[in-house]
Amino acid sequence: MKLFILLLSLTLVFADEHEHHHHGHDHGSGYVVKTHEDLVKFRHMCAEQVHASEEDVAKFVKWDFVDDEKSRCYLKCVFEQFGFFDATHGFDVHKIHEQLAGGSHVDHSDAVHQKIADCADNNAQGSDACTWAYRGGMCFMRSNLQLVQQSVKA
Repeated sequence: MKLFILLLSLTLVFADEHEHHHHGHDHGSGYVVKTHEDLVKFRHMCAEQVHASEEDVAKFVKWDFVDDEKSRCYLKCVFEQFGFFDATHGFDVHKIHEQLAGGSHVDHSDAVHQKIADCADNNAQGSDACTWAYRGGMCFMRSNLQLVQQSVKA
């Protein structure tokens, strides 16, 4: 489940750089790759949902998160909007990978998929949904920072 959050983070960075992807792309699983406009809409909605200040939002946009309830719940909200996470089932590694691929063919047996899966957990700790989503997101950022940097340059 940790992978889900990390993948979402990577996906959001990828979405920022690849605004040209359209909602009509279907990648086999029924997942529709989200656009930069979707990201902006999700950020705004989730910031309102967690009552984030302008200062909080400025940090969130730069992926500068502190381990507090507001940050954790903001990440959960954004991941939910992307379809990457739900409080009952946790992370959807396939959807995260498809978003990261940005409309390209996805090989779910490759190393990127495995890195995503490695961060996803089943919440055996019994954490609340916000903490569960945050834990995955932070794992992804720590484990795959080079992937984030590479996708921005793509």
